[in-house]
Amino acid sequence: MTSFRFGAVSGAHGDARSWGESAQRLEDAGYSALLVPDTLYTPSPFPALAAAAVTTSTLHLGTWVLAAPLRTPEHTLRETRALVELSNGRFELGLGAGRPQAEQDAAALNVPWGSARDRVDRVQAVLEATRAAFGSAVPITLAASGDRMLRLAGRHAHAVALPLAPTADLDAVAATAKRVREATPAERPPLELSLQVVGVGDDVPEWLRRTAGITPEQLRDSGAIGMLSGDPSRDADALLALRAATGVSYITLSEEYAQRLAPLVAALSGS
Repeated sequence: MTSFRFGAVSGAHGDARSWGESAQRLEDAGYSALLVPDTLYTPSPFPALAAAAVTTSTLHLGTWVLAAPLRTPEHTLRETRALVELSNGRFELGLGAGRPQAEQDAAALNVPWGSARDRVDRVQAVLEATRAAFGSAVPITLAASGDRMLRLAGRHAHAVALPLAPTADLDAVAATAKRVREATPAERPPLELSLQVVGVGDDVPEWLRRTAGITPEQLRDSGAIGMLSGDPSRDADALLALRAATGVSYITLSEEYAQRLAPLVAALSGS
């Protein structure tokens, strides 16, 4: 059974010192990874992660997730190589075909967005280039939902960020995890499965309130499996049950909850 680990997602703005200090706090609290989104309203992930690499020694640093259509495979490979060197091998490449709003980012950057097939082709090219350059030394997380993306994950990825709505319940998680397992060749080890925390207690992350208008009441009414209570013992039991039922072991959460959930992280990380 795969051990638990926790990643904090941050799109905060600030100078290099503030990025370094935030990363150090996460490392001290036992988080496995600092993860940075790839949007035009958050800092560019590669320089932000480079700043975090300076003040940390064990914290992994990852893109969450890089929109493959916004860069050529050669560009992504160059930036990956730099982060691998700067972090002494702690970089994790999170990759996807682009969230729906990323089409607007592509237009602003004057790069082609392409069809769904074009975007998955770009993902495949990045995966193959990364594996050719680094072998398995760079862990890859793929945000995958369609059959072709799941097959690519099964062949190339270390982990899958499950493509679930914030309101997804246990049955939805289990069904998606089953699709990942079915797409993974028998000779490969099981992929790490990642699930995002969508709320704690009576709070939901600011970005989720802003983009989807989701309320804590909606999440509770839907049986959202990513809604935590905020009680460390109760939440630990819930995540243990989730892992037993689905195999999910990599929990990601908004950095605004990082200190609040630190006792949970301390209780479960590595177990």
